[in-house]
Amino acid sequence: MSEKHTHPVRNGIIATVAGGIILSMIPPLRGFFIDAIARGWSGVIWLWHALISHYAVPVWLLLIVGFFAFVGIVRLFASRFVIQSQEKSSFLNYTEDLLYGAKWRWSWAGNKITNLWCFCPICDAQLVPFDGSGETHFLCERCPPLESDPNQELFGRVVMVRLGVRDYVVGAAEREILRRIRTGEYPSPVR
Repeated sequence: MSEKHTHPVRNGIIATVAGGIILSMIPPLRGFFIDAIARGWSGVIWLWHALISHYAVPVWLLLIVGFFAFVGIVRLFASRFVIQSQEKSSFLNYTEDLLYGAKWRWSWAGNKITNLWCFCPICDAQLVPFDGSGETHFLCERCPPLESDPNQELFGRVVMVRLGVRDYVVGAAEREILRRIRTGEYPSPVR
């Protein structure tokens, strides 16, 4: 029973203390806001006196020159930020390169490579993977096989042979692309 009687007393004490803290903060905040308003008003008064004072140059000319100076400074800072953002995202225009004897193309989803695949450097046909004996052959179905090609039993020209299964080869190409971006070796896009 005594537990139920202490809750209203405790809650009353907490409310009294919180109210006292809030009321003690009002005079300093009031002084701060009045001081800020007074400083702002004195700035307005100073600006008015500066505009109506007599100068050797007309005030309207000073305003025009000041406006153009302000626009120039804003454009200078804005162009610096635009150049920095273009440098950061210029690799997003890098979507094609020659790797391992084949032409690779991909797209970007954010900062991740997507739709990465290889194409024939001669006829630009999509290459077909053929896995066998620990290596992957990438064939072009449009180009005729070379007479010196030891894999003549395969239909089409062998464009690329890499050790590992096709997922490993695609992963190796992706790692090489990311390495070239990190080191800055990728070609700059044509504009």
